[in-house]
Amino acid sequence: MTGETRASFPVRRMDYDFSDMPRYWCDNEPSQTHYFTGLSTLFPEGESFFVRSVRALRPRAKANQQLDRDIGAFIGQEAMHSKEHHAFHESAKRYGLNPELLENATGIILKGVESLFPKKWNLLITAGLEHYTAVLVTSMMRGIHEQMEDETIRNLWLWHSIEETEHKAVAYDLYQYLYGNGLGAYIPRVSIFTLSVALVIVASTLYQMVLMKRDKQLFNLKSWLKFGVFAAKHYRVFIPQFLAYYRFSFHPNDTDESALVERTRLLIGLDEKH
Repeated sequence: MTGETRASFPVRRMDYDFSDMPRYWCDNEPSQTHYFTGLSTLFPEGESFFVRSVRALRPRAKANQQLDRDIGAFIGQEAMHSKEHHAFHESAKRYGLNPELLENATGIILKGVESLFPKKWNLLITAGLEHYTAVLVTSMMRGIHEQMEDETIRNLWLWHSIEETEHKAVAYDLYQYLYGNGLGAYIPRVSIFTLSVALVIVASTLYQMVLMKRDKQLFNLKSWLKFGVFAAKHYRVFIPQFLAYYRFSFHPNDTDESALVERTRLLIGLDEKH
């Protein structure tokens, strides 16, 4: 239809095959592999939570056609991320890791949070963790992916990174549209962000340790040391970017990753017909 408002980004239908996934696909190291697997187990239930939090307040933004279309595309992208990361976890069962159990634990926690918090706070969890994720995926696209030795898993993470960057502002824009950008909106925004990031860091660390234990690598000090060097290197970059969220005037689109996204899209052969 002529003049129809379109979403700012596409929903791509993916179907990765993880049947040949090696045991240690990140730098041939258990600690780094299990760090990313542990982080991945937050996604299926976490992104379902994001979808529910945005969908709960979407009716109040219907007058803003562009935002409404972008919310629809956000929901589509996040649903696909949940599906593909769950498929990845299913494939990891062959190594006795059972990451699906960690998925289930995440779901129980988030459903409890969702029932206790008002809709506004649930949306703020989403907006804050979308920024947290946007910071991580930028580093993924810039170079971390080079340590992922399995092409399918590398493509999973890079496709996910592209889409997280594309929709990084949607939940934030919905919050700003509904609640403004004054001091009364700022204080809960940064408070919920602080709590959310702390919980994610604790959960992902615990999940990494659980996976290391299941893999009988919990006391592999050489691997832990290598992971420590990796984490210290990247968190020096991450922390100032996380702190940007505390600026009163912050907006996710303050940074422009379009050139990086385009390079990544070409790298994994992501045709825009998707």
